Amino acid sequence: LNLGCPQRTAAVGHFGSYLLGPEDRKLVTDVVAAAALAAEVPVFVKIRLLDTVGETVALVRQLRDAGASLVAIHARYRASFERKGAGARDGPAMLDQVRDVVDAVGQERDGGDGVCIVANGNVITYGDVKANRKFTGADGIMSAEGILE
Repeated sequence: LNLGCPQRTAAVGHFGSYLLGPEDRKLVTDVVAAAALAAEVPVFVKIRLLDTVGETVALVRQLRDAGASLVAIHARYRASFERKGAGARDGPAMLDQVRDVVDAVGQERDGGDGVCIVANGNVITYGDVKANRKFTGADGIMSAEGILE
């Protein structure tokens, strides 16, 4: 489930990262729960950071409790109306916030039950992959536009 799209069209159409607000939380968790119940494969959800680390941690826990097996966190906020030109970014990804989410949610996995966290952002080279994983403690790393440049 891609809840990561920050584009203006996603705001207009009310999809992507514009389903991350509290007013849509029940809808999102119901979709995840229905997918987890119906699918024979794990359910993955991609999100962006919310306004505070605490809000992002709460969202990840809600997604986990609804049945998500993996949450990929794009380490930028959802609104990106200031992007200019192809490949423009909102600045460096805030991997420190992903690390904080991993620290909070990862402690809850000690019994083996929980959600895997994948960090997304600031990855162009294999060295970036290793540095990102070491810094965030995430279970995996995802790259999108940056690796294409």
